Amino acid sequence: MNVLYQFLTFLAVLGLIVLVHELGHYIAARLMKIRVEVFSFGFGKRLFGRKIGDTDFRVSLVPVGGYVRMAGEEDFDPQHAAPDQFMAKNRAQKIFTLLMGPVMNLLLALVLIVAVNMGGIEVDSYKLEKPVIGYIVKGSPAEKAGLLPGDLLLVIDGRRTPTWKEAEIAVGTNPKQSVKVEFLRAGVGRGVELRIGASTRYEIGYAGFYWQLPAVIDRVAAGYPAARAGLRPGDRIVAVDGRPVATYFELADIIHAAPGKPLQLAYERGGAAMETRLTPVAENGVGIIGFNVELPTTKVDYGFFAAVKNSFQEAGRLTLLTFDAFKKLIQRKISVKSLSGPIEIARVSQEALASGFSNFFMLIAFISLQLGIVNLFPIPGLDGGHLLIFTIEAVIRRDLSQKLKNVLVYAGFAFLISLMVFVVLNDIAKTLPAGWKSLLPFLG
Repeated sequence: MNVLYQFLTFLAVLGLIVLVHELGHYIAARLMKIRVEVFSFGFGKRLFGRKIGDTDFRVSLVPVGGYVRMAGEEDFDPQHAAPDQFMAKNRAQKIFTLLMGPVMNLLLALVLIVAVNMGGIEVDSYKLEKPVIGYIVKGSPAEKAGLLPGDLLLVIDGRRTPTWKEAEIAVGTNPKQSVKVEFLRAGVGRGVELRIGASTRYEIGYAGFYWQLPAVIDRVAAGYPAARAGLRPGDRIVAVDGRPVATYFELADIIHAAPGKPLQLAYERGGAAMETRLTPVAENGVGIIGFNVELPTTKVDYGFFAAVKNSFQEAGRLTLLTFDAFKKLIQRKISVKSLSGPIEIARVSQEALASGFSNFFMLIAFISLQLGIVNLFPIPGLDGGHLLIFTIEAVIRRDLSQKLKNVLVYAGFAFLISLMVFVVLNDIAKTLPAGWKSLLPFLG
């Protein structure tokens, strides 16, 4: 049932994005008086549909993507094309028709971000705060670089970090890279070289510094040491074995390192100082006591004009991040494990929907924006590849040879199919204990 739910959620996400993309091509084609023969959701064998006018609106067997087939689109001889065929149109009309697909994806992203902003966004409060370090993990890249609790992060890898949100992005997008960090310590500006690590199966950048999150209990799990010791939601743990703890992260490190070892916890409840003794149980090799910490959130509301302004700013930020990520992929500065295919998108879509419609719509906006950008890449087989060919022809003022166009198109499709196979296998590898080595043992 969970797999079916993920699949249906994935279809909902992909369906809206593909529908809007192909609708852009369809509307542009009709405006240019180009006859559209097929409007298909999915590829392969036609399952069902309805013909309206000259267009067969259909649902096809493989529900990954879709296409609009325009009359004469594959006829490379414009001199013998009928007036309502694609190749009969001038280059400006062709470019407009191809460009409208990605443009519609960008517009969908903007509309969804505006709608979410106007409805109000729940964000973790710390992400809006100045990045003052509250805790540094022992042995982490941050400790090795000499950073200390209380340092205010100003710039990471040339990126200004006015908030924790920006600081986390700067770290997360630079795994296994050495970057310069500028910060304030006791009002004095300083700089250090930080060698960022990598964490999680996506190999996201990891520095080992965290914000000032108090150890205030939000929930207690029944049957675990915390519940048996009498801890309750709202309790604030302030010391362990007489050692003060300033943040949850410090407390978590102590507990994780002490499976089976008795600990004396000092905590506050309603202003009163209290103590209890408990022993963490071992799970997956680390100690746990069975509680969740309270993570404050802030609801940010926008009026219409502020929401529109914010949506453009957010779309611009995501666009720059997308190009930066592709550049770093090419430079091999970030891992291919960060790429996601249909399996991973299905899983993330389900999680986003479970966490609320705002997160779900923001995910759709993010994927739609990326699809619009990627489709503009000059890769034959994508809209950007065709746009590149038409642009070159406009510059040299003559058509490229039919043979060259065929080679480019076939090479582009071969690349795209190879890429699809890779991202699907990459999704599978992320779920396996040894990653790609589980799929390809000869990797060693």
